[in-house]
Amino acid sequence: MIGKSTVFPFAAASRPGPSQQVAYSCGMSFRPATRHVPMSVQIGDQVRKRITSGEWAVGTKLPGEHDLVAAFGASRATVREALRGLIHAGLLEARPGDGTYVRSASELDAVLRRQISPRAVDSVFEVREALEIYAARLAAARATDDELGELAVLLADRDAATDLKGRLERDIRFHDALVAASGNPLLLDMYRGVDRASTYSPGELSERARRRFLVGEWEDEDEHHALLSALRQRDPDAAADAATRLLQHAREAFVRAEDGGTGDG
Repeated sequence: MIGKSTVFPFAAASRPGPSQQVAYSCGMSFRPATRHVPMSVQIGDQVRKRITSGEWAVGTKLPGEHDLVAAFGASRATVREALRGLIHAGLLEARPGDGTYVRSASELDAVLRRQISPRAVDSVFEVREALEIYAARLAAARATDDELGELAVLLADRDAATDLKGRLERDIRFHDALVAASGNPLLLDMYRGVDRASTYSPGELSERARRRFLVGEWEDEDEHHALLSALRQRDPDAAADAATRLLQHAREAFVRAEDGGTGDG
């Protein structure tokens, strides 16, 4: 949810000047609007920047229409036009009787979400392989010491998690951080747009089978650790090899689980 005591500047030229501000209970700080660009475009651009910067994450509820109207000094029709544009682009989702929520982190994310069905698991695995293996190679050359430290912490947290939800969340965060360490923001946007969760959660499994799939031990070394070791050694080939083995293992475990086996995570 949006913070409770942030300040909105007024927007319209006929309102108080940019230095005069008014606080709203739900808000974020927006720039004053200018005259040479349509107001709806300016509002849309500022909301978009809040989303693509990560300031408003997926699932965040936007301030209400009344607050946005007051913040920008715009009419309700103008605010609605701006939000409709972002809804059409797939960034926002209107929930009747509830409000407007962030649906996607970027336009690219929205396109990928429309193209990749949760049921298209083979396609998701193939895209994950293409992106993650190359990201691992780049990360071996580009990852900062801080990024390597973050990966180590995320992996330790993942290993320590005993509940399924916690392990899944930490594993996804580890893979996100790996791709982020590639130093390529576009690659990260593409990766986050893929429905990776569909490759972590086979369909109709018993609780015991799902636990074995997500939490069970590897038969040999967990390639997550081999991958982290290769990154620390700055070895792109070893990192790509570890990522390849990791994803092959994940695909095989998924298939076994879907076919009624227990899979071992």
